[in-house]
Amino acid sequence: MLDNTPPHRQSFNYDSDEELIEEIALVEHDEPPLDDDDELEMEEVTMAELENRLMHAENRESDDEAEIEDQQRIANIKDEALFTFRKHKQPVFACGFHPQRDWAVTGSQDDLAYVWNISTGEVLYEINEHRDTITEAHFSHDGSYLVTGDLAGELRVYKVSEQREDRPILSKVWEYSMSDMTWLFWHRAAHVLIGGSDNGDVYVWRIPGGDCKILPGQDERCEAGDLSNDGKKLLTAYINGVIKLWDLKTCQVLMEVNKQHTLAFGDITHAIVACDRDSPFYLCAEGGGKMLFCTNNGPVNSVQCEHGIECVAFAPPTAELKLVACGSLEGNITIWDYSKYAVRTVCENPLPNDGVLRLKWLNDYTLLAATSQGNLVAYDARTGVLKFTLTGHYYDIYEFVYKPEENLLLSVSEDTTAKIFKVPSLGE
Repeated sequence: MLDNTPPHRQSFNYDSDEELIEEIALVEHDEPPLDDDDELEMEEVTMAELENRLMHAENRESDDEAEIEDQQRIANIKDEALFTFRKHKQPVFACGFHPQRDWAVTGSQDDLAYVWNISTGEVLYEINEHRDTITEAHFSHDGSYLVTGDLAGELRVYKVSEQREDRPILSKVWEYSMSDMTWLFWHRAAHVLIGGSDNGDVYVWRIPGGDCKILPGQDERCEAGDLSNDGKKLLTAYINGVIKLWDLKTCQVLMEVNKQHTLAFGDITHAIVACDRDSPFYLCAEGGGKMLFCTNNGPVNSVQCEHGIECVAFAPPTAELKLVACGSLEGNITIWDYSKYAVRTVCENPLPNDGVLRLKWLNDYTLLAATSQGNLVAYDARTGVLKFTLTGHYYDIYEFVYKPEENLLLSVSEDTTAKIFKVPSLGE
């Protein structure tokens, strides 16, 4: 995954053609010719230099072989998508469905976001005001607003026309410049935006008025955030390992786990948080594989996963079993019974080293993983058995969203495309 927009390749300008010419020492015509010994003199190469040259040659050969294998893999991929959106010219990071209309939104490293028809791919609206990679693009819970946000922290909110027309009418009603953004989402039941920043501050805006509350972060990057089951609290994790549970109304910290706590993380490289939708129960995981379970009163237990953790997801509140899934960049997927703090099952990844980038539940017991080789892989969470695989992408899938009313899936990828898939029957 990309943490930032890659720098543009440096260009070089020269004042004259002479600057491009390497100086070469020429032998004068009246100098004596080289003797045979001089002609036979060879370059002296140390053993270390020889080993270094051989190593570089082997690396080039290995890179060439890997490229050929990658091309063969791509050529063998069956595209099962109903439709592929190809308007973006660089990797696509953000996507969302409109809750009522047949519209999708996607945002890309090309600094553009598009609203488009999911059946025809027709571009209905282009957002071209951003000057950095768009990593967030979401319709509000009722479809009344659309937000786009880029890595530099530039946010735009558009009012979506309520007129029953085939094409949306978007009117910009709000914009904001924050410090470098790390994450952004809408509240599940209100026109409220919540976003985390690189300096640790968390912003809470009421849209369209723009009233703003700031939850201070003390200059430590806010890695992740998630809403509690009642929508009144926010769980956040920071790069120094601190975890906080905030009251969104009062902006007070209700619970904090810092370095003094016996179950604390310490400094971390990556953090993920999730809130159980059925109870005041929270999970924070870090890249090394440690998972910390908390309630409103603080930590209750920690467990160590046998692999690193890139993503986590609680099962839906309707599920009878208390399950949480975690996935790793090495391709591991482990499902835990958090009522017992024990592993329930391990899902078998059909491809070796196919890193897991996103995990989401499609129903009570169907877990879907998006992978680094462009696969969407579904499992029965009770047994870990593979249910189906959707193929079509060939590089990292950065995000996907599911529309259960129509059984449609939208995914976006490093391969610069967005795809619409029809999801097979999920069963119970």
